[in-house]
Amino acid sequence: MLKVANSLTMLRLLATPVLVYLLLNTVRFRRYDWYALGLIGLLQATDILDGYLARQAKGPVRIRTMGEILDPIADKLYINSSVLALAWIGRLPMWAGGVIVLRDGLILAGWLATYLGTGVRLLPNKLGKAADTFQAALLILILLRPPDPLLSGVIWITVVLTIASGFLYLKGALSARHEARL
Repeated sequence: MLKVANSLTMLRLLATPVLVYLLLNTVRFRRYDWYALGLIGLLQATDILDGYLARQAKGPVRIRTMGEILDPIADKLYINSSVLALAWIGRLPMWAGGVIVLRDGLILAGWLATYLGTGVRLLPNKLGKAADTFQAALLILILLRPPDPLLSGVIWITVVLTIASGFLYLKGALSARHEARL
């Protein structure tokens, strides 16, 4: 099961450039919205499925560790690449895209600093998962081209969740570093 889960993660990594290509070309070819929408749905489904399979399986540490590292990288890469592409073509405000990418960059830096400094791995929290879910939903909503007030509301909710979860991750990283010193 772990090999299947890791294969699904690799699929997300390999599909990211295709998704970015589709998103960047939605300006010229409106049908690419639908292709990108389908691919995002597939990527979200593989994320859910690989998470389920990984939780069910007990496999070699090497394979588990690979999935534990690659899965969040695949998720962040596909979400952040999509956010940047949509901001680049003007379908997402640049400031909102910047908040999402900055938060994920800071989380990655904090995770690495905490892990390398203390050996403690920061685990995802519920607020972070909610922010990630809203980020994926925002991508889908942008491609569906809803009325502007609805899109603006979802952008603001996503940004607030993204910022709040970033602070929660920061608090966890600082707490782990403090505990390691004691």
